[in-house]
Parts: sequence; structure tokens; C-alpha cells
Amino acid sequence: MDFKADFETIVGVLRKEGPVICHFTNYLIGESCADATLASGAFPIFGDMYDDKSEIPADAMLFTANILTPKKITAMTKAAENAKGKGIPVILDLGGIMTSSIWFCFARKLLEEGYISIAHGSQNECEAFIGNNAGEALKTAKDAATKFKSVFIVSGGANNISNGKQTIVLNNRQPMLNDINCAPALISTLCACCSAVTKDMFSAAVFGVVVLEQAAELAANLIEKKDGPGMYKVRLFDGIYHITTKWEVINFNSTKQN
Repeated sequence: MDFKADFETIVGVLRKEGPVICHFTNYLIGESCADATLASGAFPIFGDMYDDKSEIPADAMLFTANILTPKKITAMTKAAENAKGKGIPVILDLGGIMTSSIWFCFARKLLEEGYISIAHGSQNECEAFIGNNAGEALKTAKDAATKFKSVFIVSGGANNISNGKQTIVLNNRQPMLNDINCAPALISTLCACCSAVTKDMFSAAVFGVVVLEQAAELAANLIEKKDGPGMYKVRLFDGIYHITTKWEVINFNSTKQN
């Protein structure tokens, strides 16, 4: 992978084409996901009432932990089926998966039936789907990717990414991300944005993470001593904008490829 050249290509197309990302998300993080989408150059729409009689002009879809009702499960299932039929990538954020058996079973069904292009969660969340304790995050990512034939991102102290054959570890974790409620979902959001402009889901996952990590570092440098998590979150969206428009400022030194 030629990081700079590939990244320049993806963000260039992202900015030029402005793909549409359809979000199926919850009220807590919906606005933040939409803001990150806009900052990256894409456009957000929300599809909670989707049915098979309506067309959603989406280039990628994002499913996050939801307040699941029968109508929403039906809407998300039909959207996933439609996306698979048309080759539209679906990104699954596993945040909160351990707190709801309904959400867990629904997410597992989506993975098992091959609807998911990229899945993102913590080590515990991803381990729950492969049925064992893999011991280390990178092995969890590889095992889950192999089992479900999807790209997996296992986040924690670092972001471990695998498609079952290729693996990479991105270590540039900014501590202030822990102070805002939507950070994991923003990774998934940016992966969705990148997936809309490339057929390579491994690259989409890698560069979605890169954008968030680099934006987080830039945001930390932009805030002042008097500022806290609120201003940091604002600066984070500014960072996403700057990273995707000034790609040459990216620092690619904190990576490990296998």
C-alpha cells in the first residue's frame, strides 16, 4: 500500500464526487456522524423509514447501535438487502453491542448473511462474534475478518485492521477522543465515506481511521488551555475538513503493516 498516493486518490475523489452516505443511527450520535460526513466532503441522509418500495440514493450505508423496533429492523434489513444487490458498501459500528441482545443478534445476522463490508468495534465486542478470546486485538481482527469475509477494525489503544489476509496497526490514538461520546462512531462514519469512493474495503477502512486519527491530533493542537471537550469536538470536525483538503500534512509514521 502506497499510503500517500492512495490516500490522495481517495480523499480527492471524496471531495470531487461528494458521495451520499445513508445513516441508520441513534439520536445520541446522529448529528455528530452527519457533521463528520459533511466535513469530509460527503453528504449525509437518514434512512430510518426505508422500505423496499423507496429508493435511497446512497453510495454507502452506515449502521450504528440503534433503538431497535420492529419497523427499524425491517428498514435496516431491507436497506442491507438492497445495498448488497447493488454493490453498495454497508459499514457496521458495533458500539453498544454487548448491552442489548436484540442489537447483538441483529448485528450477527447481518454479518453471517454477508451484508457487511466493514465492521468496527472494541476487542470485547468483536470477540463476542467469533466466540473465543483471541488474546490480542490484531488476531481478533484477522479471525473475525476471516470468519465473516468482511474487513474488521478492532479499536482500543490502537486501531487493528484486517481483511483476513492483510493487516495493519494504526497507533496514533489521541487521548482527548476519550472525552467525547461519539469518537468510535466517527471512525465508522469516515470509513463509510471512504468506502463510497473505492472498491477496496481494506483501504477504505485504513483511510477512514487515518482521517479520524490525524484530525484528532490536529484538533488537540488547535485548542487552547482554557478549552475542554466541547471545543475539542468542534475542532475535531475542523480537523476532518483540513485533513481531507490538505492531505499533504498527514503523518504516516505510526503504522505497522503485515
